[in-house]
Amino acid sequence: MAENKKLILSLGSNYNHEKNITEAISLLKKMFGKDDIVFSRQLWTNPIDIKSDKFLNCILFTHTSCGLDEVEKNMKELERICGRTKEEKKENIIKIDIDILQYGDLKLHDKDWARGYVKELMKECPF
Repeated sequence: MAENKKLILSLGSNYNHEKNITEAISLLKKMFGKDDIVFSRQLWTNPIDIKSDKFLNCILFTHTSCGLDEVEKNMKELERICGRTKEEKKENIIKIDIDILQYGDLKLHDKDWARGYVKELMKECPF
């Protein structure tokens, strides 16, 4: 059996915010199981580097036995299920964005770690 790795994901939406974040959270709970998953509170933020409505963000903390490639594939599929399209992204409509911040000891998305909302929500990390 594969070793469980720490997994931290950031979620964000700038369109139909509450609905899309709620849908993503529901799907993530089904994917990872309800026993080993913690979500931060949700936080409104101004857009960074794009012109759009505010974003609603939160962070997921869990563990996974899946490999990093599989987690990445699953998150892209979850974004697609939630309605994310390349066409809307070009128009700065982000129904859902899920980024892997940390997998095991590997930190990803360095710019995100420097953002105020990530620093604030990481204070809620249970591990």
